[in-house]
Amino acid sequence: MTVRWSRLALGTVVAVCVLSLGAPALAADRGKVDVDVVNADIRNVLRLFADVGHVNLVLGDDVSGMVTLRLRNVPWEAAMRATLSVRGLQMERSGNIVRVQAAEAFAKERAARLSAHEMCLATAPVETRIIRIDYADAEQVAALVRPTLTKRGSVSVDTRTNTIIIRDVRCD
Repeated sequence: MTVRWSRLALGTVVAVCVLSLGAPALAADRGKVDVDVVNADIRNVLRLFADVGHVNLVLGDDVSGMVTLRLRNVPWEAAMRATLSVRGLQMERSGNIVRVQAAEAFAKERAARLSAHEMCLATAPVETRIIRIDYADAEQVAALVRPTLTKRGSVSVDTRTNTIIIRDVRCD
């Protein structure tokens, strides 16, 4: 895919995507872009990359500004990450959805998720599971389970019935 940009007299930038479908395209060339822009709105450039990558794009309110790019034969995702880093932005990809916002906003989200998880671990009720073990020794299974428990968790073994008793909190 080749991307060509042209500059109009009023200073606005228009993107024109030219697909070279007539020529035999190599599999390695798919998803690569050529971009040459001067003072282009970053939101429009990111939309172009999303179109090339066939992904959905969600832009935060803090995504703004102008960028100047000259990239040749670059994978669209690498071009997008380079463009974002110039403006202090980051992207998070989940399936075919790409979220873009300031790096500080992502850091705040991560901190909020971590604190919510820690709060859950501290306050969630302890659940008890009794699991009968077949075709293995319950002591060996308990030894494998112990490292996965939280600080409030415990595992005990009933050797008479070859059963493990797991007590721990559940935080998803």
